Amino acid sequence: MVKYEVTVTTSSLLHATTANNIFIKLVGSDGESERTWLESSDFYLGAVSTFSVSCPTSLGKLALIEVDKKPLPLFPQDAWFPNKVEVRSPEGDDYNFPIYRWIADSEVQLFREGTGL
Repeated sequence: MVKYEVTVTTSSLLHATTANNIFIKLVGSDGESERTWLESSDFYLGAVSTFSVSCPTSLGKLALIEVDKKPLPLFPQDAWFPNKVEVRSPEGDDYNFPIYRWIADSEVQLFREGTGL
């Protein structure tokens, strides 16, 4: 089993916080992770939260991530503004996924690896 360290940065913009459940899938040249719940309530203004995503084997070079969110029971859907997701592979490689946009629905969003301006 290998572990990827995933760091999520939420924007400091007004109302950027979410109370929804956040999920991520890592996609690489050699496979993809399971859809993983980022179990936390730390997606508030300016928060930097770190999680672990486990995979049976290395995913190779990461190309993209899939992010989605689901509201909690009895809570409304809300919008969330993540700045970026950073991933450190078990091999020690760092990957940057700039987001810098509102995620307002429960649809799966795809983000490519790269550097944001």
